[in-house]
Amino acid sequence: MRDSSFELLRIISMISIVISHFATHGGFHFDAQTLSIPRFWWYFIEMGGYFGVNVFVLISGYFLINDRSGLFNYKRILKFWGQVVFYSLAIYVIFVLAGVSEFSWKEMIGTLCPITTNRWWFASTYFELYLLHPFLNMFLRRMDRGIFQKFLVLLIIMWCIVPTLAPEDYLVNPLVWFVTLYSVAAYIRLYGLNPRFKCRHYLCFCIVFSLLRYLSSVTLILLGTKVPIASRRYVEFYERWSVLTFLSALSMFMVFYSIKMGYNKWINVVASATFGVYLIHDNRIVRPFLWQTVFKNASYQESALIIPYSIAVMLLVYSVCTIIDLIRKATVEKAYVAAVDTYADTWVRPFKAMVGAVKRFVFGNV
Repeated sequence: MRDSSFELLRIISMISIVISHFATHGGFHFDAQTLSIPRFWWYFIEMGGYFGVNVFVLISGYFLINDRSGLFNYKRILKFWGQVVFYSLAIYVIFVLAGVSEFSWKEMIGTLCPITTNRWWFASTYFELYLLHPFLNMFLRRMDRGIFQKFLVLLIIMWCIVPTLAPEDYLVNPLVWFVTLYSVAAYIRLYGLNPRFKCRHYLCFCIVFSLLRYLSSVTLILLGTKVPIASRRYVEFYERWSVLTFLSALSMFMVFYSIKMGYNKWINVVASATFGVYLIHDNRIVRPFLWQTVFKNASYQESALIIPYSIAVMLLVYSVCTIIDLIRKATVEKAYVAAVDTYADTWVRPFKAMVGAVKRFVFGNV
């Protein structure tokens, strides 16, 4: 039974992601010269997205570094793939039948292959990380502590500090960033961090880094009223790999790492649906319909009511999506998991044969 401290953190992270999508996908258009409460609230809640993503990957790395189920756990892979395909297909069919979307064979094929067609960037990147994690584990576990520390410093310099300070066209691959976060969490699981720092210290760090992240962006927005290029650079402090985003997410992770809550059934049940919440509300068909048609987020662009409204909408969306995913887990997933447990070896046999043929062709019989 997994300790509920990290499960609670998983819920908090998804809440921050949902409310950030209220801002990001709500159809808001703020003029660079506009300085208002709605605009600064918009920037505040938008910060939550990549923060939540970073925390999710840190949690995954913390647990997966101890995974010893083999190079390819086909049953887990099929279960992950099945959940993503289910929501991709079910949502598309429902929206077509409701007349919201038009049917096309091209869209249907993409719907049936959501990972490879990148229907959800996080799901596709996380799937790649999951495939790689057994190899990462072998690599990371073979390093002694000192070498591991140097490796982490190098990763953070290359994929965190440099991108934060570099020009706008400097790009970091999401998978590379996920590997960096995974490695950081793996080190924490294996060795921990400085024992002098306690929960209260990490909480202070998180508050300070989050404030710096927000105030840095606000400063650039204010400068943007005079120097337009400055207002375009505010996003550098929001990016998933920015130094302040990384440090605030890591500090929050360490807060819950330091807390030992024990097992709480209801927290763990709600947390088990967090990935489903993401797949439902951030589906690319649902996204504009939800935020712009149903809730009409942008209509609150000039109103201070955007603050209570965004919070209420976030809670409603999160609650409904959680209920939907828990129903799926009790019905569709239960039957699918039983089928995977029974027939997985048969389903993957052709794939194994193909991989074996490619290996023999490229490497010979070595």
